[in-house]
Amino acid sequence: MAAPRLPEPLWRALLAALVAVGEVAVRGSFVHLPEHGLRLSAADQRLAQKIAPLLAAAGFEGSWARDLARATNESEALMRTTLARLATGGELHQVVKDLFYPTACMLKLAALARGVAASANGEVTAASFRDATGLGRKRAIQLLEYFDHIGLLRRVGDVHRLRGDSAVFKGEAA
Repeated sequence: MAAPRLPEPLWRALLAALVAVGEVAVRGSFVHLPEHGLRLSAADQRLAQKIAPLLAAAGFEGSWARDLARATNESEALMRTTLARLATGGELHQVVKDLFYPTACMLKLAALARGVAASANGEVTAASFRDATGLGRKRAIQLLEYFDHIGLLRRVGDVHRLRGDSAVFKGEAA
């Protein structure tokens, strides 16, 4: 949004140069001044540590805010607020309302989507992604739509095509 008319490679090079000299910081999909970084409160940090094992254990199914609140004996309002802050900071991904995934899990799901696309001429269908992940059709579609939204895939008719120009989740260690 800041420079929509620049070609993507030029924008990425400009951004990388600004990060290298400390003019801006990148956290998840957010670019900000270094002094404007997200700072979690002590309560948020405590809750983040409490839910980390639950998020990791959920695997490809993801974690619902209400289930995390119930499992930790915390209020749903506090849980939603903390999860939203963690998502803003790039530590979690909110796929649909109240459904969250840790970045490590999203890296694995993105790798599966790339693998499916590689074996199917760049295309990912709901059925092929469902089979690769072992998820139900509804959850597979939610994830594919999220990947469309963040730029990993692009929906074309009934299929999702891998975007060749996308650097989303590319080269990041799982």
